[in-house]
Amino acid sequence: MPTTPRTVGTGGANAPHTSQTDLSPQDPLKTHTGKTAESTDSFDDDLKGNNRAGQHAGVSETRTYTAYDIKELHEKMSDFDNGELKRIPILAHGERLEQGAKYLDLSDPTRTIFTAQGSQEAQDPHLYVPKAALDYELWNRLTGVDVAAEATLADDLVPAR
Repeated sequence: MPTTPRTVGTGGANAPHTSQTDLSPQDPLKTHTGKTAESTDSFDDDLKGNNRAGQHAGVSETRTYTAYDIKELHEKMSDFDNGELKRIPILAHGERLEQGAKYLDLSDPTRTIFTAQGSQEAQDPHLYVPKAALDYELWNRLTGVDVAAEATLADDLVPAR
């Protein structure tokens, strides 16, 4: 039986045709380009863990609610009216705290200000208020800073002329 000679060129109608069915069944990772596809082990994620933990990836929506939403805070913060309570954001449980940012825990009776570490998350029973989300007057009231008293103290320290 005579065979027709095939002309192999660099492209066009003479280019050899390869389809997905022409691939060798012996190498399932070969693609139509002849390159080997990357495979990942099932335990690869377990070894890496959360490799972005503690890293700030930029601005993202943080789930919050307000002090007004927590009825027990109405009694503890009776010197704040409803409008002020609505302006105090509290991080939702499970939200990551921004590394280096200042926070106040409203569930802490001493209301100590702390700087967050990168791996911290808002967990029950904590009620974290981010300083960056409040105006300075409301932050000072929450932390118990008396601006008028500090101004008077500063005036007393200025030497008389």
